[in-house]
Amino acid sequence: MKKSLLLLFIFADLLASAQQQQPLYPANQQELNKLIVALDAEAFMYFNNCDIENFKKYFTTDLEFYHDKGGVSKTLDAFIETYKKNLCSNSGWKIRREAVSATFKVYPLDGYGAILTGEHLFYETTNGIEKLTGHAKFTHVWLYNEGMWKMARVLSYDHKAATE
Repeated sequence: MKKSLLLLFIFADLLASAQQQQPLYPANQQELNKLIVALDAEAFMYFNNCDIENFKKYFTTDLEFYHDKGGVSKTLDAFIETYKKNLCSNSGWKIRREAVSATFKVYPLDGYGAILTGEHLFYETTNGIEKLTGHAKFTHVWLYNEGMWKMARVLSYDHKAATE
C-alpha cells in the first residue's frame, strides 16, 4: 500500500511538473501580441541567417505556404527545399527579411492559435553591399498545440519593388 501511495505521489508530481513546463495560451490580447511577435522575430532571425534546422522548427509538418510570385508549397519539406535552393545556396548573395512592426496585427483564433498580419521589407546583399529591394504583406496562421506554437499556414503576397 505504501508503495502504491508513493508511486501515486511521484506520478502526480511528474504530471504537475510537465504541465508547468508547457506554456499556457496567453491570458489576454497584450500577452498574445507580445508572444506572437516574439516568435515571428525568432523564426525570421533563423531565416535571415539560413539556419535551416532552427528555422524549420517554427512550422508544422503539414505547412501550406502561399507566395504570390513563387507559388504554393504544400509541406514543410517542400517549403524548406525551395528556401534552401533559392535563398541559401549562393555564398555571394543573401536576402534579409525585416518585419515592419508598426503594421503588425494579432488576432486570436479560438481553439486553434492566432493570426499575425503585417508587412515586411526585403534586403539583398551582394558581395557585401546591402540594398532594400522589396516590400510585401504577410499573414501567418499560428497553431497552438501541446504547449507549442508553430506556423501552419503562411501567405506572402503583394510583392513590389521597394523604393528607398
